[in-house]
Amino acid sequence: MRRPGRRAEVIGLLAGLAVGFCVAGWLVFSGGSAPPPDRAAATATDQPAVGEGSAGREPDPAALDAEWAASSDRSGCADWAGGDGISAVRLNSSQLAWFFSDTYLGPAGPSAGFSRSSGFAHNTVVIQTTAGTGSKFVTMTGGGACTAPGRPLGPPSSVVAPGGPADRYWDEDGVVIGGTVVKFYNRYLPGGVPFIPAGTAIATFGVAQLSAAGHGPAYGAVARPSTIVLPAYTPPSGGAPIVWGAALLRSGGTIYVYGTQSPDPAVAARGLYLARVRDSQLTRFSAWQFYAGDGRWATGQQNAQPVQPAGSGFSVSSGFSVLQIAGRYWLIQAGVQAGSQDIDAYPAAEPWGPFGPSAGLVLFRNTDIGLDAAHDYRIMYEARAEPGLSTSHMLVISYNVNSAGVTTGCVPMSAFTNTVTQPKFITVPVAAFAAPATSGPVQVGPSDYPQIAVRAPGQWFNGWQYRGGCPPVPGLTGVRTQTRPGAATLTWPDAGLGVRYQVYLLAPASGVLRLVKTVQSDGVTITGLSPGTYQAQVTPANFRQQTGPPARVQFQVP
Repeated sequence: MRRPGRRAEVIGLLAGLAVGFCVAGWLVFSGGSAPPPDRAAATATDQPAVGEGSAGREPDPAALDAEWAASSDRSGCADWAGGDGISAVRLNSSQLAWFFSDTYLGPAGPSAGFSRSSGFAHNTVVIQTTAGTGSKFVTMTGGGACTAPGRPLGPPSSVVAPGGPADRYWDEDGVVIGGTVVKFYNRYLPGGVPFIPAGTAIATFGVAQLSAAGHGPAYGAVARPSTIVLPAYTPPSGGAPIVWGAALLRSGGTIYVYGTQSPDPAVAARGLYLARVRDSQLTRFSAWQFYAGDGRWATGQQNAQPVQPAGSGFSVSSGFSVLQIAGRYWLIQAGVQAGSQDIDAYPAAEPWGPFGPSAGLVLFRNTDIGLDAAHDYRIMYEARAEPGLSTSHMLVISYNVNSAGVTTGCVPMSAFTNTVTQPKFITVPVAAFAAPATSGPVQVGPSDYPQIAVRAPGQWFNGWQYRGGCPPVPGLTGVRTQTRPGAATLTWPDAGLGVRYQVYLLAPASGVLRLVKTVQSDGVTITGLSPGTYQAQVTPANFRQQTGPPARVQFQVP
């Protein structure tokens, strides 16, 4: 299936960067209370134009979008097919290391979704090597991915899982120090929304090893970084521990490490924390100093205080960027409110803030986003600056799109299309941070989502509205039977899109109701039956094996 408006190659990915951008970390899935920027203060554009940049020399978001979409469409058994938490670290002039959190491996397609036949990992690394107008992508897991088409080894492992395969570590910000990529990961507890943060790990990757993998075989690449698990600390006020690395800001030889803390993990509103350390000691946690309020710094994580003033109402997502442009520090993030369409920027005079909503900018308003069937229940998150793609004139910002939509049977949107859980990009003129009214438009790729939920809006739901993420499984109103010697055909009304049906049978004199089949259709034929009186029960079930009220019927086989 060809996608209109997409192009397969990236044009003009320039590495030069003259404004000291630093990239950011991970995601938020549910609503928060942070006030949006004052819309009257300054808006770079509400209706961004689509374009390539000057003579193709500036990065092109449409081409960036298209490259990842094409990569997903042609993905094989060990290839990245979709993922979120995207952030890039430039390894050299022709290579980027792209870090992902939850990752689907191929194959995948825009009308088929993610097959998951090759597996799924909580974090991966994709090495992109460019040559001329083309790119080669090599996906790195923690092992277990296939080494050639048709040769699956088993479930792939995550690259970072210091406690074992069950660990769920999602990537945050990263930085190159000497010949090493230092990358932060936040651990989350098992389960769905709300995602509860539980700790931080730092992983270190050799630049040379990542680069070599990009030049190596297309399948079976493995990354096994060294990891350091940081001690977890929860403030006396309670909630989740402070997790570190949501954003890194490099200033001279100092690195500022931004952290977040959820006073109530059930709510997306997060407080902002800050630490600083010499870049050469970033992985030595005992060398960190923590912002203790009023411009003071202290040793010991227990002395860390929130950056924003008490009662400010300002909250951050679990992934954002902080960068210095036009003499100020800017915190860039997707709106923390569930379903927000905005990517915002908030200024401060110092790295430790406070960051002011009243002087904020709306950099981009994405009208494809919305928690309703008309928008396929799409959400936007993980907005972060990408210094490895930006230039001195144009800031590249990546963000991820996903969907909270599930069918009546709790089948997620990702089972229908791979256009969810893919990275997207915008470009923002650097001048927008100094003079937004005269800076020129934000550029964005074309919208080409397939509009799935609107085909049957009554069969789609916002999974976030339900405990466990699934709407109640509807019950069956009845079962009809047709019999013939040795067989019986059972039929029932369709209970909804994605609902499965567990068919049980009680044979004459057996006294045991046993499961004979599970089907996705609204009927089944059971053969090999001896003459006699039977009872059947059909139980509707959803994608997660939750069940609804069954229907029963008695029938006679001649």
